[in-house]
Amino acid sequence: MKRNLINLLGIILMGIGTFLFLSPDFSAYRQQKNADQEIKAFQKEKKIPKEKDPFYQEAVQYDQKIYKEGQKDLKDVWSYRTSPIRLKDGRSNFGYIRIKKMHVKLPLYLGATLENMRKGAAIMGETSLPLGTKNSNCVIAAHRGYQGIPYFREIEKLKAGDKVTIQNPWEKLSYRVEKIKIIKPDDSDQIRIQKEKDMVTLLTCHPYRSHGKFRYVVYCIRDQGQKLPAQKIRTMNDTYFESSKWDIQREKIVRYAGLGILLFFGMELIRSDKRKGGKGYEKKG
Repeated sequence: MKRNLINLLGIILMGIGTFLFLSPDFSAYRQQKNADQEIKAFQKEKKIPKEKDPFYQEAVQYDQKIYKEGQKDLKDVWSYRTSPIRLKDGRSNFGYIRIKKMHVKLPLYLGATLENMRKGAAIMGETSLPLGTKNSNCVIAAHRGYQGIPYFREIEKLKAGDKVTIQNPWEKLSYRVEKIKIIKPDDSDQIRIQKEKDMVTLLTCHPYRSHGKFRYVVYCIRDQGQKLPAQKIRTMNDTYFESSKWDIQREKIVRYAGLGILLFFGMELIRSDKRKGGKGYEKKG
């Protein structure tokens, strides 16, 4: 009876360890599977040529409007959460973003609401829609990791020249990282449209696990094959800023080390009990 109890305790210990320390990986797998399913559904949708699609014209008009108005409503949290335009035909997203360097492929939702940010990446309200036109800057926000799911956690891997791909409802657009900054959360001037440029800007929290102390901003321009000089990461004061790479790596090390320790003690309990059981059998014989 005692042997069974010790074996059970060892198995429970290993089970708890596996659940606690691998649950972020399970969450990430489940989220990516849901994202992939949504992206596949989007890819299967019948594409209408943009010249014949009234929805495309509406999107163009929206981009032109906010540019002409100087993005006058880009000033508070609510403006970021509002959807730029209403999606048609029951569609739930505006396409997807792929960043090969970060191993990221996420649906693109309209409006940086809490719900949208939990599902993928979000196009911030009062910023441009990604249509491949000049005088536009589509600001795409995502968590710096959320409940074990990476999202934009590895954004510091991006360097000048790295590729970012956007698939909208009509075509695929290619952008490349131009420069990187770290800004204050309320500095909306840093994410506005830049005249004559066709841009996508990636935005997330910095440092990692900082609860939104600053924003890590990656500016990308339409890929026309131009040469881009290497850029240093800059802060508001144009000085170097502490990297989160080690913090992210340390989190992984601690998690897997903890799992290893619990598995080790669980196995030792079982082995120890088997050794004792074997000695008892020899004595009895």
